[in-house]
Amino acid sequence: MEPDILHFERFSLDLRNRELRRDDGPVELNARYFDALALLVREAGRLVTKERLLRDVWRNVPVTDEAITQCISALRRQLGDDAARPRFIETVPKHGYRFVATVASAPTVAPAPAPAPALAPVPVPVAVPARWARAWPACSAACSTG
Repeated sequence: MEPDILHFERFSLDLRNRELRRDDGPVELNARYFDALALLVREAGRLVTKERLLRDVWRNVPVTDEAITQCISALRRQLGDDAARPRFIETVPKHGYRFVATVASAPTVAPAPAPAPALAPVPVPVAVPARWARAWPACSAACSTG
């Protein structure tokens, strides 16, 4: 089972909720750029070819290499990365890209166990002062201890 959340440096990539967060704040990414980042992070350390990006992110919609370049450039900008000294996305000239940061996954959260059934209330005998018992005979009968 693939983890729901992937962590790298100060970032969390929530695959289920399609959200990238830096520290505790959201980072804006359009849907296609999110898909590209998710693919790169899931394949961390491995080459992701331009052909695979086109197939998996653009779903074979005809685009130029410039669209991929713009996508990677936008991702680097949002991550605070530098193409010359990459911390996250490394360019493999003429082939594709590699996510180079260490990625840790958060365990998938198991559903919470069902709550225990509520216990039935237990009547607690209450001593009723004699003056109340004279004033409210019904209370005296229901509440008396003996």
